[in-house]
Amino acid sequence: MACRYSGMTLIATRAMPRFSNLALLGLLIPTCQAAGPDLILYTEDLPPFNFQLPDGQISGSVTEKIALISKQASFQYQVVMMPWARALSTARSQANACVYSTARTTEREAWFSWIGPMAHNEGILFSVAERPPVASSLQGAMTARIGGYNGSASAIYLSRRGYNVIMSANHDISIKNLLAGRLDYWLTNRHTANAMSERLGLRGRLVPAIPVVNMELYLACNPALDGQLLKRIRQAYLLLQQNGSLAAVDRKYGE
Repeated sequence: MACRYSGMTLIATRAMPRFSNLALLGLLIPTCQAAGPDLILYTEDLPPFNFQLPDGQISGSVTEKIALISKQASFQYQVVMMPWARALSTARSQANACVYSTARTTEREAWFSWIGPMAHNEGILFSVAERPPVASSLQGAMTARIGGYNGSASAIYLSRRGYNVIMSANHDISIKNLLAGRLDYWLTNRHTANAMSERLGLRGRLVPAIPVVNMELYLACNPALDGQLLKRIRQAYLLLQQNGSLAAVDRKYGE
């Protein structure tokens, strides 16, 4: 919270009488105003695009791109990590909120004002290396048990087409169930699979099996967001895209 003193700033000293000190202190009572951020950004744990570091800070390729855009467009923001379905619904209910990294789908188009794309998301069914896959094509996997992340566009894509998608609150649950044989596939993208395999010590055990769908990921903002702020954000994105700054972040993350 930022506090602003009204009137002259005075410093009480020991040489001043007690009464004078108290009177001066009354003049120094500050008017405090909440110095809140211009934007609240909601996100999920989806490495390498957005993830939490051991110290609690939120990082990732898209998170770093947003930091560059914020600096260019001169706005303050706060990032909040939560389960994806809740992140989407919360951003839709707050005028000064955005959510990332968000797949831009027909259903979601009218929900947000879109900035991007920020990253590319290739949905893939992953299986366990030591077990033979139950299908060789997406059509053949119609009855397979597929672990999906609740609220993710790729999981909804398969579910609406009749696939047996078992939604979980996070990717860790799907991976655990896949390794235990309770799932046949885990639905995610190659970057996230690699990052989570490293995190969990599973390098080489989770292998890509069947491609599903390609989607672009965006920063998606509530339509009620201040129009001038939205314009600055879009202009900053275009400038950083044109001068190569955003591409440099992708190279840093091996994308």
